[in-house]
Amino acid sequence: MELLSEKDSLISSKVKAVIFDFDGTIADTMPFLTELAVILITEKYNVSKEEAERRYLDTTGIDFATQLELLFPNHPNNHEVAATFESRKLESIFAHPIFSDVIPTLNYFKNKAIKTFICSSTKQEIITKYARLNKIDDMVDGLFGCKSDFRKGEQIDFVLQHYKLQPDEVMFIGDSLKDYDFAKEKKVDFIGLSRIFEKIEFQKKGALSVPCLTDLVKLFDKSEKYFYSVEMIK
Repeated sequence: MELLSEKDSLISSKVKAVIFDFDGTIADTMPFLTELAVILITEKYNVSKEEAERRYLDTTGIDFATQLELLFPNHPNNHEVAATFESRKLESIFAHPIFSDVIPTLNYFKNKAIKTFICSSTKQEIITKYARLNKIDDMVDGLFGCKSDFRKGEQIDFVLQHYKLQPDEVMFIGDSLKDYDFAKEKKVDFIGLSRIFEKIEFQKKGALSVPCLTDLVKLFDKSEKYFYSVEMIK
């Protein structure tokens, strides 16, 4: 396990854009999605409730159809279960709110002229409607949902290329370990939200994490003061 030094626990002063994951980061939807996934997995596969929950959470960060193929390769139930999951998700997800610190966090970055984006394995039509209903659609610079050829990796690529950003100028914020993998693959910095995974799980990957978005803002402020003081000493 890699240990983070105090300086490693600061955010680079180069950051020009922050990409947020959606489910479990912006939207308080993970309890609902986890319960739904566990019900379907235990109904259609020979798996206990505890094992279903563990497997689902371990593979969060990618779309559910891909999760099922990872968990139960080529299983004949996969297509039906994925379709049922997406149908029930569409019916109920809009009843679940954003986290209370989302709007203050987005305002914080807007005031600092740092661009913000939402990237997700949830479908585009859900992301668009959810953001509009929760009045955050005009607060971010881009909303990107999952399509067959436009998953999180491609979404990050699009942000980098379209907005002419270098990987070390971008920070990805997510609540899953696979979010870290996406960020690392694209050479983008990452901070985890320790909600479904404990701080120690992110530490094992050498990743920094915070409990909530309010603490993310505090970390940005702390880092800004540190780098300012360093410049003053020079």
